[in-house]
This record gives sequence, C-alpha cells and structure tokens, in this order.
Amino acid sequence: MWTNSDRLFVQADGKPMHPSSISKWFVRYLNTIGLPVINFHGLRHTNASLLVAQNIDIAVVSARLGHAQISTTLDFYVHPLLSHNRKAGYALENLLLPTRS
Repeated sequence: MWTNSDRLFVQADGKPMHPSSISKWFVRYLNTIGLPVINFHGLRHTNASLLVAQNIDIAVVSARLGHAQISTTLDFYVHPLLSHNRKAGYALENLLLPTRS
C-alpha cells in the first residue's frame, strides 16, 4: 500500500526513507562515475555558487534556495569567487586611474 507524503525521497511504498540513505547512495554514485565526492547537501552550495558566478541576481538565487532573507544566502552559501574579486579590482582601477589615450 502506497503512503502519500510531501517528501522528495521515499521508499518504494512511499514511506519515509532513512535520512542517510540518499547520502550513502550519492557517494557510491560519485565514486562509480569518477567525480570527486561531496556530500549531498554540497550540491546546494554548488548550485548557489554556480548561479552567482553566472551573475544571476542574488535575490533570485536566494529565492530558489527558499531563503526568507538574502543575507542567509550570502552568509552560508555564496563564497567569494576569484572572478568576482578580479572584476571588483578592475572596477576600482577604472574608477581611480585616469583613462589612458
């Protein structure tokens, strides 16, 4: 008999899956396909970082993650990216140094 729930991962009968089941499966899968192992929750961080790297507005990223406040996204999921740091340096350089002809 199927058990209805609002869970994303369930057993074959719809009952809740043990919380570590998907994590264990994910690590085995990554090993099988030869990718570096990250924990399943790490996909959330990777998603946020990749979106920010593509210049997606932080408010959009925050909403996709389900955060009530943008500061949560900034504090916990988005680490400074080298390309953004470089862009910030160029922006300041363009503002502070006279234009060369």
